Amino acid sequence: MSADSHDPIPVDPRNPWEGFSADEALRWSRVLIHHSPDPQRASIKAAMSHSISNGVAVVGRDWVLTAARAREDGFTPVLYQALFESLQTIDVRAFRSHPGHRRTTFRSYVPGTPYESEIWNDWPRLFLEEEFDARTATALVLLRTEPLFPKTGPTTSPEQ
Repeated sequence: MSADSHDPIPVDPRNPWEGFSADEALRWSRVLIHHSPDPQRASIKAAMSHSISNGVAVVGRDWVLTAARAREDGFTPVLYQALFESLQTIDVRAFRSHPGHRRTTFRSYVPGTPYESEIWNDWPRLFLEEEFDARTATALVLLRTEPLFPKTGPTTSPEQ
């Protein structure tokens, strides 16, 4: 499961944030620097953070695609931030569907957590329309998507 499971969103390398206003691209950059969908070297993240603090939207690998997919699902940068903050309050061991299980890590890189539209597309509705608080909306989505992530490890039969 990943953001790549949708039809491809074309990204023009000459204008990677096409379809986003400059302000919106900067707001997504500010969120994605902390909740990047892909791992980045710490030195690259620091340079990106410096650019963002100077008001320049940056493009990390898969950032525009993540922002576009999340926006299609009803997320704004503020809602995306709320989702990821609520995920930090839920123990990754509590749900097989927790994206902490799918974090991408490399030595000397800041880990990345992919945005999975198949999982999170209902979250904005639960939060905005059903008026669940962010943590409850997150837990409900994780619970609903548990069947997508089969149990792993040794199994025992009922007789044992």
